[in-house]
This record gives sequence, C-alpha cells and structure tokens, in this order.
Amino acid sequence: MTWLAGLFLIAHGLIHAGIWCTPFDPAKAPFDPRHSWLATRLGSDGPARSLPVMLALAATAIFVISGAAVLAGAPRAGVAAVTGAAVSLLLTVLVFNRWLSLNLLINAAIIAVAMATR
Repeated sequence: MTWLAGLFLIAHGLIHAGIWCTPFDPAKAPFDPRHSWLATRLGSDGPARSLPVMLALAATAIFVISGAAVLAGAPRAGVAAVTGAAVSLLLTVLVFNRWLSLNLLINAAIIAVAMATR
C-alpha cells in the first residue's frame, strides 16, 4: 500500500501542473484556473495571474518530492505531504471554483492520513 500512496502523491502533484500550467482554452476548460476571485476583488487581477501558476508549481514539486519520499520509506515523508497539501489548499482557495471542490477533500484527506500515521 505504501507504493500506492507514493504514486498517488506524485500523480496529485502532476495534476496541479497540468491544470495551472497549460494554456487556457475556453472551449475545452470549464473555468479559467488562473482567475482569482480574491485578486479581482482586491483590484489586482492582472499581476495576480502568475501567483496561481507559482503556487501550482510549488505544490507539484512538493507532492512529487513527498511521493518519492514515501516510495523510499523516508521518515519525514508525511511532513512534505502536509506541506504540499497546505500549498494546494491555499491555491484552491485563491482561485476557488466549484470544479475544484474535490481538491479540497483530497488535500484534507492527505493531511488527515499524514497526521494519523505520525
């Protein structure tokens, strides 16, 4: 089961890069993942478009590292997984859309499992 958890973390991280780092095509995507409701409210929508991409890349890197750490049996793999989930949660809140609701649950589950296995 450990290998499944490691591969899941890696896949979850790569999905972040796939969603936030590919060109937006309104004909194919149900929402613009770079649009931040919060930045729009604060009046800084233009410059804030790069923040979701940076957070997505950070989440991708951290999840891939945590997945590799789980596969290697590293004792602190859970810390990396919780950090990746926290970055992903921040990203999801920043650009929230109903299509991202499952991501909230996945990250909450990652945090819960990592904390339970400490």
